[in-house]
Amino acid sequence: MESHQKQRRKKAKTSTNTVPIRRSSRVAARQGWRIPPEILLLIMNELRNSKASLQKAALVCRAWRGPAQVYLFSQMRIRHSLDCTRISKIIQNSPHIASHVNRLVVEEFDEAYASITDRPLISRASYLRSRDATEIASILGSSVRELGVSVYPLDKNNVEFLKHMRQVQTLKVERCDETRVDILAKLIQGMRGLTSLHLFGGEVEPDAEEYEADRLESLADTTTTSSAVLAEPIVDMPPFRLTRLTLESIEHRLGLLKFLLDPRHFDLGALEDLDLTWMEVEDQFAITTLDYTFLDRLFGRVGNSLKGLTLGVSGGRHSSHDRYLEHYTMSPMTSPLQCLVNLESFSIISQEIDRLDPSLYLALLASVPSSFLTRMRFKTDTNIEDFPELTQVFFAQPEEDPTRHWKAVDSLLGDADRFPVLQSLTITVVLLFESDLRKPTLNDIEVCGNPSCYSCAAARHNDDIAKELAEKNAEDSVNRKSTQMVRLFEETLTRLKERGVLNVEVEKLDLSLDDDEYDSAFWKWDD
Repeated sequence: MESHQKQRRKKAKTSTNTVPIRRSSRVAARQGWRIPPEILLLIMNELRNSKASLQKAALVCRAWRGPAQVYLFSQMRIRHSLDCTRISKIIQNSPHIASHVNRLVVEEFDEAYASITDRPLISRASYLRSRDATEIASILGSSVRELGVSVYPLDKNNVEFLKHMRQVQTLKVERCDETRVDILAKLIQGMRGLTSLHLFGGEVEPDAEEYEADRLESLADTTTTSSAVLAEPIVDMPPFRLTRLTLESIEHRLGLLKFLLDPRHFDLGALEDLDLTWMEVEDQFAITTLDYTFLDRLFGRVGNSLKGLTLGVSGGRHSSHDRYLEHYTMSPMTSPLQCLVNLESFSIISQEIDRLDPSLYLALLASVPSSFLTRMRFKTDTNIEDFPELTQVFFAQPEEDPTRHWKAVDSLLGDADRFPVLQSLTITVVLLFESDLRKPTLNDIEVCGNPSCYSCAAARHNDDIAKELAEKNAEDSVNRKSTQMVRLFEETLTRLKERGVLNVEVEKLDLSLDDDEYDSAFWKWDD
C-alpha cells in the first residue's frame, strides 16, 4: 500500500512539471505570430548564409516557416539529374516555393566531349533534357532573376533548358572560351529584361591560328556574314540595354566582342559599370599580333556613360611584357582610357602574387581622367614570408627608384588639384599564409596499437597541445603582420591620411585550407 502511494505521488509530481513546458511552447508559437513579417524577414536575412540555421528557423513555428523559406530557397544549384528530381519533388509538394527561387546556377561538364577534337560531330544526351529538368525549367522560368551558367559545351542540347529563364536580369556565363556566338545569342534572346551580363573565359589557352584568322576576317569586313546571321534570332526586337558588363579573359574572342559591339544586339549607351580582365602575359605570348581594336571601340562606346571601371591585370613594372598594359599606358594623354570623362569609381586589381609594386597603379592613374574620380580601390596579393623583403623595396628606399615607392602614390593622389573630388582610397592586401595544421595520425606518433595504453594517450594529448600552440603562434604572427602592414601604409601615405580618404584593409587567406570558389569570380554574386 505504501509503495502504491509513493508511485502515485511520483506520477503527480511528474505531471505537474510538464505543464509549464507545454504552456511555454504554445505561448512561443503565439508570440511568433505577433512578430511583424518584415521583422521576421530581417531576421532570416541575417541567417541567409547558413542553410542549417534557416532550416532550424523554418521548424520553430508556422509563422517562421514562410520567411525562412524565402531565403532557404532563394538560390538553387543544379549539377546533375538527381538535383532535377529532388527539386521537382519539392515543388510538387510545395508549389509556392518556386516563387522564392531568385538565383539559379546550372552546371554541366562533359569530359568525354572535351577530349575529342572533332566536337561538332558529337551527339550526346544532356541531363537538362530530362523530363524533370523540363518541368522545373518551365516553372522556375517566371521567378529566376539571376542565372549562372557553367556548362561545357554550351550547345543546342542544353540551351533549350536555359532559354526558359525569360525573366533573367543578371546572367553569368562561364567557359566562354569556345562558346559559339550564335548559341550565346539564342540563350539571351528571350531575356528582354537583361541589364547585367558577365562573361568569363580563361579555361582554354588562346589558339594562335584561330585568333589570326578572326583578326584578318575582322580587318577585311567589319560587318561579316556571321554578324548578319546573328541578327536573325532577335530580329524586330530592341537591343539589350546593359548597365553592367563583365569580360574576363575573353578579348581573344574577336567574334564575341564584335557581337557585343553590334548596336542591333546591344545598346551600350547606358552602361555604368565595366569589369575587364584581360588574358595573362603567358597567353599573350601565344599570339603574334594582338588586336586592340575591339577593346578600344568598347571604351569609346561607353566613354560618356561609364561611372565605374574595374581593371584586372597581371602585374606592375616587373610584367613589362604585358602588352595590354603597355597599350593603355604607353602614352597617357592619347590612351583609349582618356575617353572615360565621367568616371567616378576606378578599381585596379593586381593578379600577380608577391608584388607590392605601385608602378602599376601609377601608370593607369596617369591614363584616365581624374576630374570626377571620387572612389578608388587597389587590391593585390602578397605572401607573408616575402612581406619583409618587399617592404624594403617599395617602402623604405625611395631614393633608388621613386616611381617604385608608395610615396609617389601619396604625392599623386594627395594633390587636390589633380584629384579634386577624391573621397576614398581603399587599399586591400590579401595576406597569403599556410597554417599547415594537420590532425595527428598514427604515423606522427609512435603508438603500440592498444587503445587503453596510457603512454599512447599521453603522447596524443601532448601532440594536440603542441598543435594548438602552433596554431596560436601562426595566428599571432599573421595578426602582427597585418597590423604592421596597415601601419606601414598609413605612415607612408601621410597626405592621403590627412585628407581622411585612406582606408587600408588586410584579408587573411590560409592556403592550406580548401576553398574551391576563391579563384573563380563566377561565384561572387552581388547581394
